[in-house]
Formats: sequence, structure tokens, C-alpha cells
Amino acid sequence: MKKVISVILAIVIACTMSASVYGTTVKDERTPTIVVSGMDFTGLRIDLGKETERNLLGEINAGEIILTIATGLVKTMLMMDAEGFTSSLFTYASKILEGYSFDENGESVYDVSPHNEYPLAVENYDNLAKADDDSSAEKGVVKSCIEAFGADRTYFYYYDWRLDPFDNADDLNELAQTAMKDANADKINIICCSMGGVETLAYMTKYGTSQINSCTFLCSTVYGAYVVSDVLQGKIKLTPNSAMNFLSSLAGKDSEIVLGVLKYTGIGYLVGSLAGLLVDNLKEGAFNEVLKPNFATMPVLWALVLPDEYKAAKDYCFGGEEEKYAKVIEKAERLQEMMKNRNAMLDEAVKNGMKISFVSNYNKALAPVYERSETQGDGVLETALMAGGATVANLGKTLDVKEGKYVSADKVIDASTCLYPEYTWFVKDAPHIACRYDSTYSDFIIFLVTSENQPTIDTNSLYPQFMYADEGQNVYALK
Repeated sequence: MKKVISVILAIVIACTMSASVYGTTVKDERTPTIVVSGMDFTGLRIDLGKETERNLLGEINAGEIILTIATGLVKTMLMMDAEGFTSSLFTYASKILEGYSFDENGESVYDVSPHNEYPLAVENYDNLAKADDDSSAEKGVVKSCIEAFGADRTYFYYYDWRLDPFDNADDLNELAQTAMKDANADKINIICCSMGGVETLAYMTKYGTSQINSCTFLCSTVYGAYVVSDVLQGKIKLTPNSAMNFLSSLAGKDSEIVLGVLKYTGIGYLVGSLAGLLVDNLKEGAFNEVLKPNFATMPVLWALVLPDEYKAAKDYCFGGEEEKYAKVIEKAERLQEMMKNRNAMLDEAVKNGMKISFVSNYNKALAPVYERSETQGDGVLETALMAGGATVANLGKTLDVKEGKYVSADKVIDASTCLYPEYTWFVKDAPHIACRYDSTYSDFIIFLVTSENQPTIDTNSLYPQFMYADEGQNVYALK
């Protein structure tokens, strides 16, 4: 009997060894995972590797700012016209932002490249594989994936986020093919952070979803962004409420008394009203001299405009100049078609077995410069859209709804209107892309990715649909 067992073991070992000899490897069950980064204003370089290399974002110098303001004030006093002041401000702002600009054809004005690219598994890059333990945002996601899947099965897609997502889709597909080849796998996981949402949608639209095992939309632009949709329609606005919300979010506990006095006395709202009037007076010039030349021709932003608001945005930005901006408009309309078809495409992918999850944070103020900035957000993007169509109260307000399965305990969110109510989670007080390594928030994201079957809001009692996060980004059930 022992001889028989020995012979069987020898045959098994021989077959295993011969598999390598004849070019076949044993399949690794760890599905390779790609983390798609979001927008990074400091991660792109002009003329990379040349003597003229510099950051896209112009150097912000306090002395120059003071000089600009002083020059503007002198011009205003001499000419008795505020245009001298505003003109100086707009000129300085354009100088800071011009590196991001695109021409009328939707092509980058400057030779721009990411300061780092990662075409291989992260085990090849010390700055990713050895990220600090307290890493948050995308690097926290990467670090968590390294622990879950290994550095040899984790990939980081870092790219020029300003470009047409359909162009970036080619590079993302190339990384996906590399990941599957390295792992001898036929599927990948994707975790798309922030702007990575539309990049992933473009990849899906162009290359299909058959090779995606799971896709986690983490605080992503999968449904667009009110801030872009508003600004590209000229809906630039500052209200007293949005200003006070924003100041409160910046101030912290040490300034709560001062803020309370400002609110109680009405001084804060008076200052906010005056600031709102100033914004109203400046917004047309700001758009024409700063926003339009630097951002309106940036292809990716047109993927963030809500489809039913696209025509109004296009008319505001390019009305009467459609022929001049024909190529930008062509790119914009292709991206709009992608967003119109998004739900049907995702439905088909889920039907065919792709696991999907949406994670959206809330209870943090948004930049108070656009009409819908009073809504809930994570400090960067709006909760309703990150969640795929949730019904959300404005910051500091509640919904007039009854208790229900999809209604948060604080009555701020009704998730029943989401594209996938059962597959959508909300975390109160968590910042944008909160995924600090070694936090239970990062454990939650890994749970979504590694679930054998489609995870739902009822799958794991540790991660109900509505949670809140502490300062260490550990999550708990919202009660």
C-alpha cells in the first residue's frame, strides 16, 4: 500500500514539475487588483526629464499675490474703476493655472506627463510597496491591497487625468492585460477612486466588462459632478449658508465658539452675503479670463456634466463658436453618450456576473462656489452622485421621509433612488477616498473586493449600509 501511495505522489510531483517545463503554470487564485487613481493637481509635470521641467500648477508666491493685489488697487484708484483690481487678479490666476490648459481642439497646450507611471505590479516600486503605514487616499488603498492580494498582484493606474478618458482607456487596458498575464488569470478587480470613476467607465465602454471580476466605485465620479456641471453653465454662486458650512468644516473644534458667535449675531451671514455679491460681480470675468481658457476645453470635464444639462453647458461655453471648438465638442458628445449609456452597460455587466459596489461619504462641506454646493459631500464631491443617484438632504438639513430600510438613521439619505440600493454604502464624517491603511474603512473596502458573491448591505453586520467614521477612519454602524 505504501508503494502505491509513493507512486501516486511521485506522479503528482512529476506532473507539477512538467507543467512548468512545458510552459504551463499553476493558476494563482489571487485575482489581480488595479487601483485607478483620482485627480491629482500636483502629480503632473511639464517637459518631464528636460531642463525646462516644472509642475503644471504654477508656483504660488505670497509676495507675488500681495504685489498683484497692490497693483490692482493702485490701478483701481487711478482709474476709479474696479476693473483694474479684477483684471490683475484674473491675470495672476491664469498664470498659476495655464499649465492645465487645452486648445480649441481639446489638445494639451503643454507637453504634460505624470511624474510617475506604474506599468508593472507595485512590488517593483518602493514608493508604493513601502508606503507609510498611515497612508490614506489612493496610497492607503494600494497598501491595503498589497496586504490582501500581495504586491505582485496589486497594480496602480496613475495617469494624466485631464485627457479624454477614451484615450486613457487604452493604457488602462494595457495594464489590465499585463496584470492578467502576470497572474495567469482571466479576470481583474478594479477599485476606481474619485476621477477614476469616469476613466473606468470609458475602459468598460471601449473594452467591455467580461474581464472584470469586481468593480468598486470609491467616492467616484461615476455619475458626474454637480460642481463641474454648474460651473460650465456659469452657475457660479456663493451663498451665506455654503460659506458658513465651508468655514465650519475648516475651523475645527478650537474655533467652534467663534463660529457660534458669528452665526448667532448674524455677522457670518452678513459677510457671506457681501462675499456672494462680490462673486456675482466677478464670475463673468472669472469664467471668460480664467475658467474657459484653462478648463472649458479640458476633455475629461465634459464627462462630468450631467447629461440633461449638457446642452446648456455647451451653449454657455461655446455658443456662437461651435465651429471653432468643433473637435472639443465632438469629444464632449462622445463622453456624454457614454454617460447616457452608463446604467444600461452596468446593468448588463452585473447580469453577466460582475460584482459592483458604490461607496459614498457625507457630512463634509463642499467648496462654496457653485449653486448646488449646499448639498452633502465629502469635501470634494457630492454624495448623491457618488452613490449613483441617492436622495440627499442639504448639509445641516434632513429629509421629510419615514423610516425605512434605505433611509439613514439621521434621515439625511434615502438610498432607495440609487441605481443599486442593495450595493451602495454611505460613511458619515469620512473624508474623500478615506482608506487609511490599517483602518476598518480599508478593511471594509477589501471586504467588498474579496466577497465571493455579490456583496450586499446585509452580507456583513460589520458593514451595514449606513456607517460613520472616527478620526482614524475606523467605521461603525450609524445609529
